[in-house]
Amino acid sequence: MATGSITSLGIGSGLDLQDILDQLKELDQRRITTKETKKTTLQGQVDAYNKVNAKLFSIKSDALNLSLKSNYLANSVSVTDETIVSATVGDGYGASSHSVEVTQKAQRNSWSSTAVGNKTAIMFAEPASGIADHDTTAAVSADETLTLYYGTYAGITTDNSIVAGTTDAGFAVNGVNIGVVTVLGDDSDGALAEAINLRTSEHGVTASVDETGKLTLMSADHSPIDLTMDAATQAVLGGGTLSNLSQKQIDISLTAGMTLSQITDQINTASTNKDTSGTQLVTASYTLGDNGDYYLRLKATSGGNTADSEINVSGFDWVAADTTIAIGQGDDTMYLSVAAGTTYEEMTVLINDSEDNPGVTAKMIDNGNAVDPYQLTLTADDTGEDARIDLTNLGVLTEVTGAGAASLNARFTVNGIAYERQSNTSIKDVIDGVTFDLKNTGESTLNIEVNHETVKKGILSMIQGFNDVLSYIKGTQTDADETATDTTATDTATDTDTEETDNPFDGSSSANRITNQLKSLLTSVLNLDTGYRSLTDLGLDVARDGTITIDEDTLDAAIASDPDAIEALFIGNSEKGVTGLADTINNALTDMVSSTGIASTEIDEAETKITRLDKDIESDTERLTKKYETMAREFARLDSYINQLNSQANILTSMMDAFSAADKSK
Repeated sequence: MATGSITSLGIGSGLDLQDILDQLKELDQRRITTKETKKTTLQGQVDAYNKVNAKLFSIKSDALNLSLKSNYLANSVSVTDETIVSATVGDGYGASSHSVEVTQKAQRNSWSSTAVGNKTAIMFAEPASGIADHDTTAAVSADETLTLYYGTYAGITTDNSIVAGTTDAGFAVNGVNIGVVTVLGDDSDGALAEAINLRTSEHGVTASVDETGKLTLMSADHSPIDLTMDAATQAVLGGGTLSNLSQKQIDISLTAGMTLSQITDQINTASTNKDTSGTQLVTASYTLGDNGDYYLRLKATSGGNTADSEINVSGFDWVAADTTIAIGQGDDTMYLSVAAGTTYEEMTVLINDSEDNPGVTAKMIDNGNAVDPYQLTLTADDTGEDARIDLTNLGVLTEVTGAGAASLNARFTVNGIAYERQSNTSIKDVIDGVTFDLKNTGESTLNIEVNHETVKKGILSMIQGFNDVLSYIKGTQTDADETATDTTATDTATDTDTEETDNPFDGSSSANRITNQLKSLLTSVLNLDTGYRSLTDLGLDVARDGTITIDEDTLDAAIASDPDAIEALFIGNSEKGVTGLADTINNALTDMVSSTGIASTEIDEAETKITRLDKDIESDTERLTKKYETMAREFARLDSYINQLNSQANILTSMMDAFSAADKSK
């Protein structure tokens, strides 16, 4: 229903007033329709110039890439024997060749245990003897002292300061003779510490003297230090009394007749079995062994998985302290407290499940031996010396790969220069730009070549972009049939929108300016002394109808014969002040696609006109709506008035007919 129309209009009068009203409104609506048509035309221009800008941006991107020197150094790498080494290369590097000889691949350090007949064989032995009953059988027959050492053994220190004197000829550390040393008081000249440290590589001990003159001997592997000294040496060492470092001595008094249960309680409640804060250090319990006897188990109350919770005890064959083992790699060490009776299979689980595992995998293997087929193996997760495994208190394991200090690193030469690396993969710090993997021992050659395919693709893409823009502008200026014919004739596919009969560039000087500028850029000639000074030299041809083509055979020949001249054409020569063609095109297109460029200016002007037309259309529509709402009401009143006149006329007619009939009857 038309705005302001009244569907019953004209019924009373018998006149087609609604049709009259609609025809009048249609005449007034033509002004709005004209503006809407103009708006559609302007929007078509906006869309067309937006597409032109997008196409120009594409050319600009190609030109920018062609202005980058790195694109003229796109690389590829080939390997003469890929079973020895594989490689990848980045871009930006010159051609080169490198000989590679792999003498050893990086390996994973591995250890294996002695072979056993069953996975459940005991790895950490229980005491050989025990007590028949923990409540009734006496464990000790006389008063004794059970001495426990809690914590990691680090070394020893003299209880008193060094005094002046001379050690005896038999003075030794861990069996390594130190001999006669004349010592000043407090070892002020460092003679004693120096004499001991001269033999550190042999005995594994480092000596130092503090400001009070006390001698400290540190064990490199935390093993107990054995000092051999007679009276003379003892005198020099302030009496020869020594204390262990980082260990707490816990003395438990045992009386004759005590049972395991009583000894357990004695240990757990001993005042000496506490740290300075009163926390219990060692927890004792009695355990039934596989031999049917009971033995006393000692474990760290804290759980024991730390370096400083090791327990040492000796002298009682029915006592077993949990063993603190250490598995280390570099600066990372895993400590595990292992109870007597732990099997090989259980040990495997303990190692693999530990949150502190530094990077080691334990596994039970079947070696195929008919008698003792099972072995526990440890293998580093990573290759190389940095992942070498260090073991403490795991004497049943023997080093396999890497044994005898054999290197675990990869060893190879590049161009005769020797290298070592921790890994066989992703070696990227030897040959510039190259990342390679070592696959096997042997010799191979890496050849790095400059790949010009990137440059060729860039040139073709840029020419394609020029052709696309010019064909698009040209196509939209012809009718559909001509455009379709031209599109088929060109080497490149043009936008399907060019087959429109509307003409967004009709009469546009801006479109002609864009076309002329692009053609000028395409035919630019640089002042170079090389063989290639323009795109024409590379096989470019601009036909009379504006179609652009490039002979790929000519382009391929040019790139192959003188790639440096190709580079100079697009990059230029800064020393001679010559701007390359790529920069020239990029700079020109930067201006063309800017906010003040040709297309953007046309877009801005058209959008301004569209905005103004929108306001006019809205205003005109509102005015017409009000006008015809008023006219509809006026026509309705007219219809009603005519209807009244018709009614009155009908009444008069009836009266006249009645009078006439009466006269005839007389």
